[in-house]
Parts: sequence; structure tokens; C-alpha cells
Amino acid sequence: MPYKKLPVLEIGGKPVAQSNAVARYLARKYDLMGKNEWDAMICDVLVDTLGDLKQGE
Repeated sequence: MPYKKLPVLEIGGKPVAQSNAVARYLARKYDLMGKNEWDAMICDVLVDTLGDLKQGE
């Protein structure tokens, strides 16, 4: 298990353990990033804001 942390997503037999990277990968794969680059950027802003809030705990 990379970094000894969860969650871990296995892609093609390779583990990926960074939750934001996994979320962005899945969003791109399943066309959840919005209709254009602006929508994709807003998705990134929301993910990054949640990470910032979590660090403030």
C-alpha cells in the first residue's frame, strides 16, 4: 500500500493512494468534470477548498 494510507485505487494493477488524484482521475474517466475548462476548474477549486478546510481542523 503506497504511503501507508487509504483510500487506494488500483488501476491496471498499480496502486494510487492520493485521494485528490483518485477523485480527479475518476471524474475525468466518467465525464464528471463539467462541460468545459471553466467547469473543470470550478471542480478543482471545490476539491482544493475541501482539502484546505480539512487542514484547518
